[in-house]
Amino acid sequence: MESDVQVRQRELPAPPPAAHPLKRAATRVLGGTFGPIVGVGGVLVALVLFELLTEPTFGSADNLTSLGRAAAVPLVVSAAMALVLLTGGVDLSIGSTLALTGVLYAKLVTGGAPAGLALIACLVFGAVVGFTVNGILIGRLDMSFFVVTIGTMSLYRGIVYLWTDSSTIDMYGDRVSRALGNDTILGGHVPIGLLVGLALVLALWWVLRWTTFGRSIYAVGGNREATELAGVRAGWVTAAVYGVSGLCAALAAVMTIGRSTIADPNMGLNLELTAAAAALLGGVALSGGVGSVWGAVLGVAFLQALTNALSLAGVSTSWQLIVTGAILIIAVYLDRVRARAGVAGG
Repeated sequence: MESDVQVRQRELPAPPPAAHPLKRAATRVLGGTFGPIVGVGGVLVALVLFELLTEPTFGSADNLTSLGRAAAVPLVVSAAMALVLLTGGVDLSIGSTLALTGVLYAKLVTGGAPAGLALIACLVFGAVVGFTVNGILIGRLDMSFFVVTIGTMSLYRGIVYLWTDSSTIDMYGDRVSRALGNDTILGGHVPIGLLVGLALVLALWWVLRWTTFGRSIYAVGGNREATELAGVRAGWVTAAVYGVSGLCAALAAVMTIGRSTIADPNMGLNLELTAAAAALLGGVALSGGVGSVWGAVLGVAFLQALTNALSLAGVSTSWQLIVTGAILIIAVYLDRVRARAGVAGG
């Protein structure tokens, strides 16, 4: 006769088989802090080496300068998107905010306002719009970030089309936007816009690393309820982050005008997809509370290098959009893998 203990042991499910050592190692890497650096950074190095060996013009000074110019705007908006993601949200309106603030800048300059003053007004307007619309609705009224930002994405774009009558504004003679979007220094090889973007990233990193506001951003994304119980005004932190996103969109708008020498009502279309993909590829968690703006830099570097390689190979813009969309899906999947790996490892 079996004892009661033997019967209960026999009825218990068998323990799961031990994971393969390579799988356990991969889980630890993906779930660790340097997972995105190992993954995306390794692919980026492989891509650059492949292009240097197969495409002679990839490593030329002119192409690298062009690559730096092209990376400046995605760098600025991806850093902003990283901050929003850290709070557990997404700003789908960042491209439309760029268009709205860009048209404001163009209207001010063509109306006779000094370009420097117009730039300041544009930045302030972007910050105020981001804070008072997306920020208040999401942070203070607890509305869904998806519903709010997809609504403002359509709202702002519609305002831009009405304001411009769907026509472009010539900005060829504007020196401020040209300096931010097109001019270079150090022998004509280092774009000013890229340096401005990197300076912005450095400033945001310092805020996240060394200030109470930065630590509050991580806390809100990690556990908003616990953060509020600890005395942090989570709603205002979230609102402020969307204000920063609006300011960065305004800066990127002036850069975009400088590159194209026109204010186009269609500028910034699909830019939110690139920004989100770059931040997620760089290890910023979709659920919030995990990641860094430097991860967004890594994601931008990979996407821009890939886009440049496709352009040199003669691949059409349509296929480039397809690749960007596929990479965004992969980035979301990798985010889920990292989240599961973090749970398994922790």
